[in-house]
Amino acid sequence: MSAQPIPLRSAKAPTIDPQLAAVEAAIDYLMLPTVRPPLLREDGIHVVVADGEQFAAWVFALGGDVNRAPALDGASLWTLRTETPARGDGSTVRIRVHVALVHDEFVPAQFRGEVSA
Repeated sequence: MSAQPIPLRSAKAPTIDPQLAAVEAAIDYLMLPTVRPPLLREDGIHVVVADGEQFAAWVFALGGDVNRAPALDGASLWTLRTETPARGDGSTVRIRVHVALVHDEFVPAQFRGEVSA
């Protein structure tokens, strides 16, 4: 019985979506918090943060529109609609940052009055 060589798979690196790469670069460069890897969706890249302070870091770093969903069982989902800083070609990537907050939990006063329900 003779030994046969084992065919090797291609050593090609996995392909990363350019929009996802742009958001991950912005997260790293601006040192923005996340609790899980960003998710690519049709309407942009979705990011989840842990609490109001982390959400505020995104608001202050990138600005955008804050939306608060109606409270359900004492909590509501807050979403920041923002985008990456302009890239070299002038394009941006849409980002949706989400946090679930319990009623009366820390919400920065700077954007408390500016949200749309």
